[in-house]
Amino acid sequence: MLSEPKLVTRWLSNTADFSPRKGAQYSMRWKDRPPHRGEILEFVPGRKITFSWSWPGLERKLKLTRVRLSVRRKGRGTIFKIEHSGFPGGERWVDLYAGAVWGWTYFAMDLKSVLETGTDLRIPMEY
Repeated sequence: MLSEPKLVTRWLSNTADFSPRKGAQYSMRWKDRPPHRGEILEFVPGRKITFSWSWPGLERKLKLTRVRLSVRRKGRGTIFKIEHSGFPGGERWVDLYAGAVWGWTYFAMDLKSVLETGTDLRIPMEY
């Protein structure tokens, strides 16, 4: 679900185009929005994927941030962890940071639903 484009579109983005390997370029798009593009910085099959993340139109003002999605077994379950780092300090970026926190929470809840019930909870106009 983390590293196959076809499966990423079941819980995260409308489209996803990438090869799951370090150094590969990726593109993800949400309905009626510019695509997010970047590079896969780290890939460990079945464990984690780290990729650069920028916001379309803010590339010059905001240095690239990094997103790491990882999974690990714990008992009879799995821990899914999202780390989004590299945000600059200061009030200027508070709204962008808050939006990222909200967005990753939204998509993590959807991933949980898709895995447990097969139900995509995303609002259709969002993706």
